[in-house]
Amino acid sequence: MRFWGISRVEMKILHISLTQQGNDYASLRYFWDNPNNYNEHRLPLSEIKGLSDRAETDYYTYSPVDFAKTGQALYNWLDNSDRVLANALKEPHSEGLIIAISTDKGLAHLPWELLHDGKCFLVEKRPPIIPIR
Repeated sequence: MRFWGISRVEMKILHISLTQQGNDYASLRYFWDNPNNYNEHRLPLSEIKGLSDRAETDYYTYSPVDFAKTGQALYNWLDNSDRVLANALKEPHSEGLIIAISTDKGLAHLPWELLHDGKCFLVEKRPPIIPIR
């Protein structure tokens, strides 16, 4: 599609919604095109509590810790329930993929742009995979 002489790329969007449920779990909902056709899982917050507690000192600082390690922990936590990310990355996306992450409360400050699949940051992949908040 062209708009005023500019080519618009159609990227596939994986929508992820994370809602904290009390102090122990987060509800993970994800869908592709239809928000009424979603899958839902509960993820234990204990698995990322350390990341959440250390985000201000380990990531949002002048001397951050290993970004890949942080990105892998976030990726594994999201992917743990249903292989959401691994399955999305396996599908061909010739124009790229956007991972739209919506969060609430204590999950909003986590560095989602660091998602790392164990080989590289998702933003380094080609075609591009772009996590956005």
